[in-house]
Amino acid sequence: MNQNDKILTQAEVAAILRVPESTLQDLARRGHRSIPKAWKVGRAWRWLASDVDAFIASRGQQVAA
Repeated sequence: MNQNDKILTQAEVAAILRVPESTLQDLARRGHRSIPKAWKVGRAWRWLASDVDAFIASRGQQVAA
């Protein structure tokens, strides 16, 4: 993580990945690998934008292969 890396909310990540927030929250709670790495701040889940970007890029490579 660098100082310029943006921290995304559950709503932002759900919109980017086009999944319901409830599904994203459930997968994050279970530590599922089908979503980007997340961490909890109080009651809220947070993601680093760079982790979400890397996750999307890795999925694109899997589809292309």
